[in-house]
Amino acid sequence: MKKPVFSGHESFACKSHWLKRGYDFVLAGHSFNNEDAVVHLGVGKNMVNSIKYWMRAFGLLKAEGELTPLAHKLMSDRNGYDPFFEDMGSLWLLHFNLI
Repeated sequence: MKKPVFSGHESFACKSHWLKRGYDFVLAGHSFNNEDAVVHLGVGKNMVNSIKYWMRAFGLLKAEGELTPLAHKLMSDRNGYDPFFEDMGSLWLLHFNLI
């Protein structure tokens, strides 16, 4: 069982486009810890930390740079089921992982 974590999101709720943006960022070989992450993601430093937090919280990122199989199945541009989370079932799945 995962240890509950209640901080790390920098007080930002998860934005609708952050998960896909974070997925593409990690898939391209970038790291959330690099100084240029703010440039590649197009957000502020606190938001970079928040994107990483939400990706881990939703079960899309295991460790730095390691995407989960769920992330690939949902967000892959080639054969992802729902890259932009337009299906309500994808949102339910993410919420299930969150809990």
